[in-house]
Amino acid sequence: MRARIAYAALVAALLPAGVGAQVVTEAEVLAALSDDSPRVRAIRSETAIARANVASAGRWPNPRLSVGRESVAGVSEAITTLLQPLPITGRRTLERDSAAALVEAGTSRADEALRRARADVRLAHADLVAAQVRERELTRSRDRLQQLAAILGRREEAGDAAGFDRLRSEREAIDVEADRAAALADRARAQGVLAAYLSAGTDPSTLVVEEPVVAARDLPPVDVLMEQAERRRGDLLALRHELASAQLALRAAERRRLPEPEIFAGTKSSTALGGDVGSVVGVQAALPLFDRGRPERALAAARAAQAEARLDALRVAVRADIAAWRAAALERRTAADRYRASALDAAAEVERIAQVSYDAGERGILELLDAYRTSASARVRQAALDASARHAEIELEFVSGWEIP
Repeated sequence: MRARIAYAALVAALLPAGVGAQVVTEAEVLAALSDDSPRVRAIRSETAIARANVASAGRWPNPRLSVGRESVAGVSEAITTLLQPLPITGRRTLERDSAAALVEAGTSRADEALRRARADVRLAHADLVAAQVRERELTRSRDRLQQLAAILGRREEAGDAAGFDRLRSEREAIDVEADRAAALADRARAQGVLAAYLSAGTDPSTLVVEEPVVAARDLPPVDVLMEQAERRRGDLLALRHELASAQLALRAAERRRLPEPEIFAGTKSSTALGGDVGSVVGVQAALPLFDRGRPERALAAARAAQAEARLDALRVAVRADIAAWRAAALERRTAADRYRASALDAAAEVERIAQVSYDAGERGILELLDAYRTSASARVRQAALDASARHAEIELEFVSGWEIP
């Protein structure tokens, strides 16, 4: 709660008057991706079409009613029959199971799209954190330069400082303000990206995110991450379901070589010899002499080969992505930690020495301004390095299919 108040107070000074800050955490933005959110409903909507195909594949054929009348040599006959196809070869069940496997594939792809959306939310959150830090540091640097210019102005009036020192510090403040204006634009863009994941009507300009302290975590080896990806990545699971669907479709196509009987029953009436009514019972079947399901078998076999090839190719790509992002995460984390341990402390010490030396008359204004610039640049660069390391960790978690504890 204290952190939220601090962030709100900080950004309230930067936001226009009358605009209130809305402090959100990464967890709160992720919670906005609930099952009721429009983005999630759009992702899940595609599976409804596949479910409809399951119902279509599993339905029984309708019975057929036949009514006929024949008349010859004064004798009339009427025949009424009801014919019902009997899908006893198991082809309908296999086709239904094949369609159901496609539903599972669609659900897995929707899960993968949702995981990508969650990763994008976290990346947007990290971008806004970096933009806030950059703006804050540039604002701090500008304010210090403006204060220095004001002090030098008073010294100039008293005859204790040269006008060049005041003009040079004012020029430096103008340059920093230009950089700050660019940082404001970056923050506004990051706010807009993040607001797209929140509820409708959210004002992007009021968004403020907490700046979490993410502790360094041990990264599992590539083989462990690949095992997690095999179990959790939706695109890999979807291809497995598509392969199973194609195999079931192939088995169903092979059953087309077996005739499926049609049983019919009814009545027959005749006016011959005073007229009478009898029964009609029979069985018929289409003989698979010409259509033996060859196109269906070829299509199912091609689908199976395609799914298997895409699955093998995706496994190779996923392993490469995991190895690359793991190496990037380690390298970027090391670079950020090394810079924090050396450059930040050194920059603060250089700034302090330059200030003391300038006040003692041992150094000029250019050395002091250079120390200010170095210190501010170090803090801005540290924020960029931290954001880069965070990006690599988020992408590694996405490609491996899990959030590293």
